[in-house]
Amino acid sequence: MISPSTAGRYDSDDSSERHFEALGRQQSLDLMESRHLGRVAWQAADLPQILPITYAMHEGFAYFRTAPDSILAELAQPTSVALEVDELDEQNRSGWAIVMHGRTSAVSEPDALARPLGVGFPGPVGHWKPNPVHPIRPERVTGRVVRRPT
Repeated sequence: MISPSTAGRYDSDDSSERHFEALGRQQSLDLMESRHLGRVAWQAADLPQILPITYAMHEGFAYFRTAPDSILAELAQPTSVALEVDELDEQNRSGWAIVMHGRTSAVSEPDALARPLGVGFPGPVGHWKPNPVHPIRPERVTGRVVRRPT
């Protein structure tokens, strides 16, 4: 059982040495641009969902693709989502985490995104249609870093 004196602490020997610092919006977006793997969360029909995705950043928007038959296909309609991206150093118990809150829906012309994103979205082959592309229009971007004070 967690006592009131230890609530919110990771452990009792060195948690007081941790330092949390808020990151600004641009710094958070810059960190997101340096990565391509995150987790998208949304309220699905039956319960909250959170799944890993790969994404690309372009002009402050995050873009990801979905397979038409996957659970992420629920995001074809306008949906509020959160995208979390982080880098953690378990050994040093340090790192950063960014959360982008926004709305997404499938883009009807994903090939139009290939050029500005510089991402190799494959075009149609025969009757195969490319997987939908989902931009996340950021409404709020927050981040924080944790490290030992210097």
